[in-house]
Amino acid sequence: MFAGSLKTFSLTSLMQICNNDSRNGAVEFINNGSVYGKIGFENGNVVYGEYLGSRGVDSVKQISLLQELDFKFNERILLPEKNIETDINFLLIDCSRYIDESKEYLGKIRAMFDRKYEISQAHFYEYRHMYFKSPELFDIRYLEFYDEDDFIVIYLDKNINARIELVFRKKILTDDLILFMESKEVF
Repeated sequence: MFAGSLKTFSLTSLMQICNNDSRNGAVEFINNGSVYGKIGFENGNVVYGEYLGSRGVDSVKQISLLQELDFKFNERILLPEKNIETDINFLLIDCSRYIDESKEYLGKIRAMFDRKYEISQAHFYEYRHMYFKSPELFDIRYLEFYDEDDFIVIYLDKNINARIELVFRKKILTDDLILFMESKEVF
């Protein structure tokens, strides 16, 4: 068994090591003690992916965007079924392309919102809050809340199928923001 953090060890590196070592088992992805997903291996090939509400290749791509998750490899985990049949080299290329495209898209989102609102941050949502631990809540497309200083919006962006967290420097009229987001076709 080995463990680490996606902050210091990328998902693509982790998959390559499991492939090169012909590993059997699963990597579990954890945040604050809760398991959010897993990627299963048979003889080093990725055969299973699960991450909150997504399954298969999409779940692996979602995990590839995140850095705040810890992981641990466990050889004893039994996989429920195979839901990935993609060659690992194609999967690695697909994840790398998805990361690049998503980061570029995130820059466009930040610029789009910054023209109309004062935005202090735009990043991929790292599931730090308790809201999305339950599968029923994972389907929420839009969530807003305040902390001491900021107005925070988390939404599921349909263009890249990823949750984005926007942090605004001041309170915003919610209806105006939602209409703006709908006009830009982000959800």
